[in-house]
Amino acid sequence: MGSLGRVINISAEQGLYSTPVEIRVAASVTQLPIVRGLAETLVLLSDFTLDEVADIRLAVDEVCSTLIALAAPGTSLDCRFTIGETELRVEVTGVAGSEGMPDQRSFGWHVLRTLTDAVEATQSSYDSAVSGYPTTVEFRRVRGKA
Repeated sequence: MGSLGRVINISAEQGLYSTPVEIRVAASVTQLPIVRGLAETLVLLSDFTLDEVADIRLAVDEVCSTLIALAAPGTSLDCRFTIGETELRVEVTGVAGSEGMPDQRSFGWHVLRTLTDAVEATQSSYDSAVSGYPTTVEFRRVRGKA
C-alpha cells in the first residue's frame, strides 16, 4: 500500500502531460460513446477550452466512425491519446476488411481537417495474423489556437 501511494504521488506531480492513455473497444458504433467520453474527460482535465473539447470530441467521433465503417467483422479499435504541453495527439488503429484508405474527399474528412491541425491516414498491407489491413488515422490539435 505504501508503494501504491508513492506511484499516485509521482503521477500527480507529473500530471497528464505526455502520458499516453489507451483504450481498446470493439469496432462497433455502440462503443463510440465510450471513446468520446474518454477523449472529452482527458481534454477537460488538461485545460482545453470548451470549444476545443467539442471540436476534439467531434474529431474523435469522425475518426472512429470512419474506421468502424471499414472494419473487418469482429475486430477492434485501438485508441491512443497523448496530451503534451501544447497539443493533443490522437491515434486510432483498426483492421479494414478490404484494401482501401478512408475517403479523404468525403464531407466527414473535410470536417476532420477543419477541426484539427494535422490529420493523416495510413494503411499497411494485408496481415494474415489479423485477417485484414491495419489502418491508422492520426490527428493533432493544438491547444489555444483560434
